[in-house]
Amino acid sequence: MNQVSGSSMRRVKGIGIAAAVGAVLAGCSGGGEAVPAVTGDATEFSTVEELRDAYVAAGGTCESWEEIDPGDYDAKAGRCSDTVVMAVYANPEELAAAVDRSKNLAVQTHLLVGENWLLNVDNPQDFVDALGGTTVS
Repeated sequence: MNQVSGSSMRRVKGIGIAAAVGAVLAGCSGGGEAVPAVTGDATEFSTVEELRDAYVAAGGTCESWEEIDPGDYDAKAGRCSDTVVMAVYANPEELAAAVDRSKNLAVQTHLLVGENWLLNVDNPQDFVDALGGTTVS
């Protein structure tokens, strides 16, 4: 885990979220190591709630769901915590732009990316079998 104070880490997470998806998706997922590159089936989700429910069914924790503003992106987004953030995009180019922005942040991000969705979580490789997509870090 990073050696950063709680309030500093929350500030970094907030900056990451704003930078990656116009206030949405690249909060710091902690850890400085890249996740293993894993690819599953190409999958899509109709809504961010459907993605959230699939994440929970796959063993993820989401005790405090909050919808968040995707900023300039044509997406629906939400978070389960400061380290679990997700979105479903209407435009594939915007999803690609969000992934590119996430990879260029000063903080480590761990993403699972599908055809029209993105999940930022500490251990994305653990959700590939259930959700599909590809890990990106």
